[in-house]
Amino acid sequence: MKTIDLCGKWNIFGQSPSKCLIPTEYRLDIETMTLEGTVPGCIHTDLMAAEKVIDPFWRYNGDNCQWVENWSWTYEREFECDMLADDAYIEFMGLDVYADVYLNKRLIGHAEDMFVPHRFPVAKHLKKGNNKIKVVFYSPIEMTHGKPALPAAFTNERVYTRRMQCTYLWDWCHRFVTMGIFRPVRICFPEKAELENVFVQTTSIDKFSAQIKYSYEFAMKESGCYVKSEIIDPDGKVIVTKSRLIAEDFIVDRADIAEPKLWWPNGYGEHPLYTLRSTVTDGDTVISVKETKFGIRTVKVLQLPDAEGTEYYEKCLEIKQGAHVTGDMAMNDRNEEFSGFILLVNGEPIMAKGGNWVPCEPFPSAETPEKITALLELSADAHVNMIRVWGGGIYEQEHFYNECDRLGITITQDLMMACGEYPDHEEWFMELLKKEAVYVCKHLRNHPCIVWWSGDNECGMGANDNMPEYWCRKAAFEAAIPVFEVLDPTRQFMPSSPTGGVPNCSITKGSAHNTNFIGLWFSYMRYNECENYMEFFDSFLARFCAEGPVMGAPSVTSLRKFMNDEDIFGDSGDIWRYHTKNNPNPEFRDFETYDYLKAIGEKLFGKGESGQDLVFKLQYTQYEWIRISMELYRRNKWFSSGMVYWMLNDCWPASGWAMIDYYALPKAALYGFKQSAKPVRASIERKNGEYKVYMCNDGFKGAKGETKLFVYDMPTSSVVKEYTAQFVSEANTSKVVLTANGAEIDGLLNADRMVICETESDFGFDRTFFFIKRPQDVNFPEANVTVVEQTEDTVTVTTDKYVHAVGLEGEYVFSDNYFSLMPGEKKTVSYKNSYQGKGGEITVSWLGKKF
Repeated sequence: MKTIDLCGKWNIFGQSPSKCLIPTEYRLDIETMTLEGTVPGCIHTDLMAAEKVIDPFWRYNGDNCQWVENWSWTYEREFECDMLADDAYIEFMGLDVYADVYLNKRLIGHAEDMFVPHRFPVAKHLKKGNNKIKVVFYSPIEMTHGKPALPAAFTNERVYTRRMQCTYLWDWCHRFVTMGIFRPVRICFPEKAELENVFVQTTSIDKFSAQIKYSYEFAMKESGCYVKSEIIDPDGKVIVTKSRLIAEDFIVDRADIAEPKLWWPNGYGEHPLYTLRSTVTDGDTVISVKETKFGIRTVKVLQLPDAEGTEYYEKCLEIKQGAHVTGDMAMNDRNEEFSGFILLVNGEPIMAKGGNWVPCEPFPSAETPEKITALLELSADAHVNMIRVWGGGIYEQEHFYNECDRLGITITQDLMMACGEYPDHEEWFMELLKKEAVYVCKHLRNHPCIVWWSGDNECGMGANDNMPEYWCRKAAFEAAIPVFEVLDPTRQFMPSSPTGGVPNCSITKGSAHNTNFIGLWFSYMRYNECENYMEFFDSFLARFCAEGPVMGAPSVTSLRKFMNDEDIFGDSGDIWRYHTKNNPNPEFRDFETYDYLKAIGEKLFGKGESGQDLVFKLQYTQYEWIRISMELYRRNKWFSSGMVYWMLNDCWPASGWAMIDYYALPKAALYGFKQSAKPVRASIERKNGEYKVYMCNDGFKGAKGETKLFVYDMPTSSVVKEYTAQFVSEANTSKVVLTANGAEIDGLLNADRMVICETESDFGFDRTFFFIKRPQDVNFPEANVTVVEQTEDTVTVTTDKYVHAVGLEGEYVFSDNYFSLMPGEKKTVSYKNSYQGKGGEITVSWLGKKF
């Protein structure tokens, strides 16, 4: 297909609103503005490039660009055309969001959905020579002004607009309601037969072959063309070749592949990708060539009922006694029948470990393939094998899904609705959503990484499928499900996330979001001393947790990019609050998210003796939170089959929920995840008068080795009591390998002693811990951690006394961080430049360091 690329420089004209709805302090003294823009792009990035808006990420600067959302913005440019065609069209891959498109002063189209491409015919108005294209964007705020208020978290005007929801303000992102042409645009001149869509799916895998079904959709002007199909194996060898006449606009074919190389999630095997190369020819002329990557694999969600009296049934009865599902909270789980929730890939159960993905930029056009790759490679290296693409963001660019295919990271994909009541009772909204469902399904269904779809984020959380009305029920059951059942029949579509049970978000059936319980969690942190924090958090077990909230501070390296040192280490905390944001839950009205983070950090690890000491504790809090929750879920596999944290990455410079910060630097959380999610991990449980060491094995490789559970005395650097066991850990299991008398161990413990478990196995060395109360109740000795050697890519540290957490700081990604050290132990850590590649000095801090 011949095209004219319209990306590049455009001219922008801005017009202030006739009725200004923004507060007086954010108004400008001017009514119009002109500047140069870039496509793909958006008005905020264009204003920053033109220095009309200063860095909105630095300190309070985000407030200074709130006026932008109320203006209208016109993008225009001229282009040359040397051909005409009756079926020519202009294709915008992304318009954000309410826009009229003019060609040579004639209106040719209107847009009101950011999430789908737009095609408008241009034949009537396109001319040879010079042409002028103009796109007028109308303020999303003005466009929804006066509509009835629907209940929604954070702000409610957003639910009427099909655009990225989180940048209307969320508890981890500032408000940036932008406009612009955020993905490529071009003029298209179709050939005789254009390949519109390719669908490749694995229909079966047996001892004979994997059978692949592939189908084509064409836009045809006349017949006579052919499509040649070649399947290329992961080594580059063509293994299937077929040629078909294009006589209809839809073709279906099948191929059997002997000895297929199966696609597996990260940690369970390789992730080989095959290629379907589709070549459309007209005689000897090649019209188009399209290559579609695919993986050979099957997926399903296993939800077997628990038979009465079985181990899992009794476990459900036990966890239903938790404070969050009894008494006034009993509505959170009203199930009388229970069932599991396990992802099966190629017939094998997968322990899902991962995080929720949000857009990695508040301005979608600013997302780069390089940053996406950096974030996903960090995740895969940390043993992440599942990402949930959250419903308040965007359908990510193709590169994101390609990289998840390559890295073996499974995706659960939400449709883009979150935390509110959407107007699915209105015909216009349902029509938009149906078109969106068709596009999203066709666009993404070839990716082996996608394992199930969800209708939204938390809109139906308090409901169940037998309720005739609840938020977004019509959107799911009338707009989305009929589309996905026809266009992608092998994947399951969940009406909402969480899903299943009575209600959705049950702990004994379906999937759960532990974010549903943050009111209870944070009340506990605020009003209790957290002396039983491990026991408290152990009660929040579910069959599958699709949102497990954890929070902590970024590295000082990253903090200095959006705060000054007084902000970071001073007593005020105001900038921390501004960049942490706050949650609408009633528990946060007079005690904000940052206050809770500070409270739990100091209750677990002690008061911050200086600003630097406090920041270290706020970082390490997230490590510990992930350690205890990941170990809990892995001990209880397959009763529980997944922990997907809230959240994986950040959308702007924040100090909150993410495991990787906005600058693509790992927080302490990601290092905690990497340790707790590694293929074989020991975990200590203290219950019913016994200490039990579980060996948690994820993957298809067994392990054997020795584990030691011991009471360690810090003043004398000696082992007071030790229990050892040789073990064989079978693949993909969790089992007890050592049991010790609880009363005996407890009788030996005091403020100078702690319980440690060390394991040597085929997978290397592992160390984990158990605190009978809190880390701050242990008298960690004053230690001196020193760097004994540093090369261009490694640093080696040692200590004279036990250190519970050593933190390496700098513009680097470290192979390990926030690790413990025994006296005299040397630890060599490799490092590499971060995504931003700035490098610099490496500094060393540790829990208990006197700054």
